[in-house]
Amino acid sequence: MSYREENGHVILTMNREDYQLLLMLLGAGCAGEHIMSWKKASELLNRLNDGNPHYVAYQVEEKK
Repeated sequence: MSYREENGHVILTMNREDYQLLLMLLGAGCAGEHIMSWKKASELLNRLNDGNPHYVAYQVEEKK
């Protein structure tokens, strides 16, 4: 996955699996459902912003 800015636009490039995960995350958020764990959602957000110099990554901790 990659992030870049060009002419005032953000351009994200991702594989089909991450795209489907993003659609599910956004759809679930709109429907008010909690079908995805915080860990999975924050990992996706971190991957979406890989290369974004203005983004502070979420710290994803494993449960012990």
